[in-house]
Amino acid sequence: AQVLGQYYNFIRYGFEGYQEVQQSSMDIACYCHEQIGKMKCFHNYSDKVVNPLFIWYMDPKYDKHAKWTLYDLQAVLQQSGWMVPAYTMPKDIDHIVVMRVVVRQGMSRDMADMLLRDIENAVAELDKLKHPTLSREKYEREERQHGRVFTL
Repeated sequence: AQVLGQYYNFIRYGFEGYQEVQQSSMDIACYCHEQIGKMKCFHNYSDKVVNPLFIWYMDPKYDKHAKWTLYDLQAVLQQSGWMVPAYTMPKDIDHIVVMRVVVRQGMSRDMADMLLRDIENAVAELDKLKHPTLSREKYEREERQHGRVFTL
């Protein structure tokens, strides 16, 4: 179904229009990737964005003292209406928890700034915690956790 949707957009917008839409998504993804990479608590998984999506994880030094996990950040962002999943990587690197942003057609720079501001605000609130969250306690005990799966 998604391939048909892309094909429909290609026919509807023509090559130049479709390329413009896709380039806009890439530009927003690169901007978000750069801004999240500047946050002291995160580290981008890759240096370069090649698709309009990217993942990041907690900075290892920051993670040692954090009282929260990316699962907690996911829950806080969800309260603001954002679908930013947290999940573990595949077998053999499944100790790494990441978050993913997929920039879809129509996401504007203003929306990207709103997301980034909500991430910054959520991190600031989570950093005020005096005690570890349940998710953090499970993480430190190396218990497997699952983020919330979002489907449309």
